[in-house]
Amino acid sequence: MNKTINVFFDTEFSDIDPKKTPALISVGLVSDGREFYAELTDTWDEGMCSSFVIETVLPLLDGGDRRMTVEQLAARLKEWIEGLGDDEVVLRSDARDWDWRFIQAIFDGYGWPANLCRKCEAINFENSNHLHRFKVGQMNYWKSNKARQHHALVDARSMHFAWKYAMKGI
Repeated sequence: MNKTINVFFDTEFSDIDPKKTPALISVGLVSDGREFYAELTDTWDEGMCSSFVIETVLPLLDGGDRRMTVEQLAARLKEWIEGLGDDEVVLRSDARDWDWRFIQAIFDGYGWPANLCRKCEAINFENSNHLHRFKVGQMNYWKSNKARQHHALVDARSMHFAWKYAMKGI
């Protein structure tokens, strides 16, 4: 029987102003023991960014070999997702209305990974105790990592950590 592989992801983008079209800046994904992170070089420039993004997000960017074009991102991310195995991969986000649009556009343009569910799942629980534990887990995570909040990979790590914390003992 196949199992589902949950991958928690986050994006950082240029602006949330509804009058502007947001541009993808970075993406981070975390699964058990595996991580992926990329910063885009050809989708945005500082002039497109809100003051919040300029002051909070841009200083956290890693640079170096994490920088790539959207075409390179599409190929590397597809390879990374397919490398997780034959089981279905489900991407989960705490802001799927914002984050999923970028992933969907990338794969619509460059081809979908064979094992990726074409629908993003929210981070939700049927049991209110799990939801409470998720929130506590995320607060605990941010106590140690607050300085890196709004870095796509660190934010994805926070969701993965909180999910594991919420599901402990089940």
